Amino acid sequence: MLEPIRLHVDAKRCLCAVDASYHAKLSADSVRSLQLQSGVFSDEEAQAFLASPFSRDALALRRWDDQAKNAQRVTQGLDHYMDMVTQVAHRAH
Repeated sequence: MLEPIRLHVDAKRCLCAVDASYHAKLSADSVRSLQLQSGVFSDEEAQAFLASPFSRDALALRRWDDQAKNAQRVTQGLDHYMDMVTQVAHRAH
């Protein structure tokens, strides 16, 4: 399921349209790239995006990506994530 990744830019455009505090937290580089990416969605565009498949996943991915930009945030080691992969793989069988 790669759709949330494909919708990464649209998620930013939507979040800026529906959440003024999100737009206010964007870095200068992200504001500049937003303009190059056709700017903030109109209300109609935002509603259409929110109604589309995978939009909620794309919004969550966008917020996780933003959180990952925090230089003070501690990232778990690889073993932590490998354990998660193993657990998910076992549930799938």
